[in-house]
Amino acid sequence: MKSKLIKITSLLIALTVFLCCLTACGKKEPEEEEITKKPAPIETPSTENLVDFDEYTLPDDETSTDAEDEPSSSAGSTTSTTAPAPSTTKAPDNVTNPTTPDPTQTQGNQGITQSDMISLLKAAGYIYDEEQDIYYTDMNPWQRHFGFTGTYDDGATYLNMNYVTFKCDFTYGDKYWRIQCWKGQYALLSGAEMGVYTKDIDSSLSEDFYACANDDNLLEMGFDFYKTTKDYNNRNRLFYRPLEFHWWQTGFKFGYCNPTNCVVVMTLRAKDTAMADGIEKGLRNVTNKNGRLNPFYEYGTSAAQGKANLYQRSGNEFKIIWVNAGYTNYSGNMA
Repeated sequence: MKSKLIKITSLLIALTVFLCCLTACGKKEPEEEEITKKPAPIETPSTENLVDFDEYTLPDDETSTDAEDEPSSSAGSTTSTTAPAPSTTKAPDNVTNPTTPDPTQTQGNQGITQSDMISLLKAAGYIYDEEQDIYYTDMNPWQRHFGFTGTYDDGATYLNMNYVTFKCDFTYGDKYWRIQCWKGQYALLSGAEMGVYTKDIDSSLSEDFYACANDDNLLEMGFDFYKTTKDYNNRNRLFYRPLEFHWWQTGFKFGYCNPTNCVVVMTLRAKDTAMADGIEKGLRNVTNKNGRLNPFYEYGTSAAQGKANLYQRSGNEFKIIWVNAGYTNYSGNMA
C-alpha cells in the first residue's frame, strides 16, 4: 500500500513539473517572437511641405530701377516691404525689363513653322511627352559629349534663343561644380533647363568650360514652369518635369513667354551636407554678367521680403523660386 502511494505521489509530482514546463515555454513564446521580429523600417522625414510656397505671392515692384546705375553696395540691398503684394506681370526685384525679342517677329524665325520645329526637335533627339505636349531630353543626348561654356549662351541668340540664366558654382570633393539653369524663349518654344557640370580641380581646361556630369555625379532635380508671375500666383502651371536623377533636366512647350517674367520652381537634392553647403553658398553668390550680385535669398528671412528669387533648404534638399536671378543672354542687363 505504501509502495503504491509513493508511486502515485511521484507520478503527480512528475505531471506537475511537466505542466509547469509547458506553462513556462508558453510564456516565453511571445518574447522569442519579439526578438526574432524584423525591425520596423526607419521613416524618412517628409519633405512634402518643405516650403510654404502655396502661401507665397510674388511681389509687384512698380519702381524697378536699373542696378547698373546704382552704387555697387546696393547689390545686396533688400526691399523694405512688410508683406509681399499681389503680383502683376511686371518684373520684380530692382530690375529693368530689357527689350525681349518676339520670336514671331525676328528675322531668323520667318518661314519657320511648328512642323519644321518638330522635325528639328526629333532630329536633335528630343522626346515628346504627349500628355503634357512638351519636349524634353533623355539621359544621353548628343549634347552630353560637348560639355558647356558661356560661349554657347552668346551664340544661342543667333538661333533665336533668348533666355535668363544663372550659375551656381561651388567646390565639392576633388571637383569644381557648376549647376547652371536657363529659362525663356527657344525659337518657337517656351521652356527651362537645369544642368549639372563638373571639372577636375587640376584641369587644364579654360576657366569657363565644364564637362557634363557623369553617371556618378547625377543629382535629383525637377521643376514646375509658369509662363508669367501672374500664372504662378494663380498656381496655373504650364508644365512640369518630375524629380529624378539627371544631369540635364529640360522641358519645352510651343508658345511665347517673356524670359524675365516666367517662373521656374525647382527642387534640387544634394548628395550630402557638404555638397548642400556648397550649393547654398553658390545660390547666395549668383551674379549678373558683369559680376555684380543678383542672387537668391533664403525664404523666411528679413532679406527675402519682397524678393522674387528665393530658396529654402531642408537638410540636403532645396526648393527654389526663380524669376530673374542671374542675367540674360541677349541685349540688356537685368541687374
